[in-house]
Amino acid sequence: MIHDVQPNATVARLLLGGQLEQLREMRGLTLKQVAGTLYVSVSKLSRIERGRHRAVVEEVARLADFYEARGQDLEQLMEWARTAQGRGDYHSFTDVADAAARDYLDVEAVGLSAVYTPQVFPAVLRTQHYAAVLLGPMNPEEVARRLWLLGLRQRRFFQIRRAPVRVLLSEAALTSRVGGPEVMAEQRQRLLHAPVQVRVLPAHCAARSPAAAGFAVAVLGGGRLTLAARNRDDGRLWLDPDRKGRAAAQFGELWQAAADLRTYC
Repeated sequence: MIHDVQPNATVARLLLGGQLEQLREMRGLTLKQVAGTLYVSVSKLSRIERGRHRAVVEEVARLADFYEARGQDLEQLMEWARTAQGRGDYHSFTDVADAAARDYLDVEAVGLSAVYTPQVFPAVLRTQHYAAVLLGPMNPEEVARRLWLLGLRQRRFFQIRRAPVRVLLSEAALTSRVGGPEVMAEQRQRLLHAPVQVRVLPAHCAARSPAAAGFAVAVLGGGRLTLAARNRDDGRLWLDPDRKGRAAAQFGELWQAAADLRTYC
């Protein structure tokens, strides 16, 4: 089993940024020092390292030379740089997903490792009926578009061989009445038969959890880069490096406090 496959453009951009940051830090250099020497803005260099700016191949070559990357390290950097020039797999969905959301979808497909959703079922496991209820009143064409995207997202997610993804639900999500009894019964059956590991966090544990909005952890490049995805205060989904493994550790603690799904179903 593997966590990811040949990286798409988004994943390559994120891996490239993470590796460039690691090379800089290994040499004890600050962003300001590198930016000043190479005549590039600090903000641009920071965005490159965080995977939020697609650096051109020539820029990557300059950075690699400055960090004295050689051999396989240099080859890998340049391969990622070339791959990152392409488009993400979800570039045609700008009408229903912003740039940050599309980045997450590209990462989810190949690297999702764990996800905690305290209020609802995670998107990759939702039935069409359950998802439609969550969308609420909306233009029928937009509903159809979003449900089509959901189906595509789920197909890509389950087509890739991976280590089993851990899905953590709150008791509230499992016992909610979204769409009524029939919709929830169908949704629980989907969950029971999905090729993922599922546990349920009891209500008293979820109430004490600092992760009120939920989060996801993704592992890319065979462990080279771990990312955490969270919804920020403005409602936007954002990917950030999981520095010091804090998100992964937090998920591990919640996972240990949870019970097997079949205890509830």
